Amino acid sequence: MTSHRLHVWPWLRPLGRLLLPDWLAITIGRDVLAWRDLSERELRHELAHVAQWRRHGWTLPVRYALESFRAWRAGESWYRGNRFEVEARAAERSAEDEA
Repeated sequence: MTSHRLHVWPWLRPLGRLLLPDWLAITIGRDVLAWRDLSERELRHELAHVAQWRRHGWTLPVRYALESFRAWRAGESWYRGNRFEVEARAAERSAEDEA
């Protein structure tokens, strides 16, 4: 599995809620920042983002923003319709399939 560092900092919760009310974690490079411990399924989701960072490097934030804009313009949720999030949700499901 991809090398990563998980940081659990409860004080992050109110900051993240400014963008997403249900937010749990954000991944930057190989660092996963969460406000609580993650389940196996949630960690798989974030590890998919670690792999995306590895593939796209520091262009990922721009690609992610453009993909969010594309999803929004297509009438989808800027978050749920974003292909990076779709890929991460697929990684969650693969973890469930293995169980």
